[in-house]
Amino acid sequence: PPPPPPGMGGIPPPPPPPGMGGGPPPPPPPGFGAKGVVPNKLLHWKKIPAQNLRESVWASEKTVAVDAISEHSTELVKLFFEDPAEERKRKKAAMKASSSKDKKKAIQLLDLKRANNIAITLSRFKSSNAEIKNAILTLDEGLLSLEQLQMLLTLLPTPDEIRMLKSYKGEVEKLGPSEQFLHTMAKIPKVEARVQGFIFKQEFNARKSELKDKVTLVASAAKRVIESVKFKGILEITLALGNFMNSGHQLGNAQGFSIESVLMLSGIRSGSNKKITLMHYLAALTASKEPSLLDFSHDLRDCRDAANIPREALSLELNQLQQCCDELRDTLSDLTQPKQDKKEHDSSTSTFLQIMTHFHKTASGELGEVTEKMELLDKRFKALAKYFGEDPKSFKPNDFFKNVAVFCDEFEKSLEEIRQYQKEGSVGLEGLPMI
Repeated sequence: PPPPPPGMGGIPPPPPPPGMGGGPPPPPPPGFGAKGVVPNKLLHWKKIPAQNLRESVWASEKTVAVDAISEHSTELVKLFFEDPAEERKRKKAAMKASSSKDKKKAIQLLDLKRANNIAITLSRFKSSNAEIKNAILTLDEGLLSLEQLQMLLTLLPTPDEIRMLKSYKGEVEKLGPSEQFLHTMAKIPKVEARVQGFIFKQEFNARKSELKDKVTLVASAAKRVIESVKFKGILEITLALGNFMNSGHQLGNAQGFSIESVLMLSGIRSGSNKKITLMHYLAALTASKEPSLLDFSHDLRDCRDAANIPREALSLELNQLQQCCDELRDTLSDLTQPKQDKKEHDSSTSTFLQIMTHFHKTASGELGEVTEKMELLDKRFKALAKYFGEDPKSFKPNDFFKNVAVFCDEFEKSLEEIRQYQKEGSVGLEGLPMI
């Protein structure tokens, strides 16, 4: 006989590790091979060399019945193996279906850009066309949020698109997804007005409350300024100080001054110490002679926020809310009119009319209350202008509140600086009242 291959010699192979047995490996899955099933993907593990197995975990006595795997061979084959012949059949069928689908390509009536925009936006809704339609008819806030309604408003069919869809005589199912959506929306009577009314309903409480809060804050700021005895005292000291500075000049002997004039105090510096301004002197004098007035800014705490709320913006918001309310009234009136197809009209509008009629009544009443507050605010502005000697016609509340807020900041800053200067014993403070 021919000699054994090199390396095989006559040395017998090592015995199998304990517990592994010496029998043949388990048979492959039924049909395994070139003509049978093959694994979807091989398990590319790293095999332990035989010489390293003797004292390893793999050589110890088995603790589980690994042979039981053979009982599940059918399931394993089904999950992780495939028949090449069957796979070729599936691919061929898929290609045939794809080819058939191309032949039945959806009919597009819209231009590509419009169709794509509708499709992309609709993908955020996660609802069918029928569900969106029903949510509009029943005012379902759980299905259509305010943000979704605002997006939906941009997707609704235009008059030209409605005419185009009406002229289409084919099957709706053959239309593209975007065309089918517009077709569904076009079936809703006054769909755009309904969606706008739905949006108004969802955002009304937040917008109304915000407007009401702003009007209340500005009115409160005006009232606090007029009623602040401490601020009046600060102005009296400022008037006396200013008249002293203007002695012998036509600007002297003033009986009063505009609020914006108080900001000039920070620009008048001492000739002997450039760090000291007339605002510093006012703060030191007040602290020395009338310390109870030093926290006057607490009375004026709303002025800073009021300065950022233009009267014009309040009127604009109120007018917009009132306009939305009027448009809803007109929509309800139009939908209430008898239609030719009364059955279809009633079924599609009854819920909308019931809910929105009640909402319109409530919203109208609440807007009436805000309107009354706005009228009261205008009276406060006139009283504020008159109290400070200003012309009500040219009086600008925002500028007034801003000047008051800046004066409060400058006064407090100057007071703190004077305290620090005197604490440090800075030179050049002669003549400045001690705090």
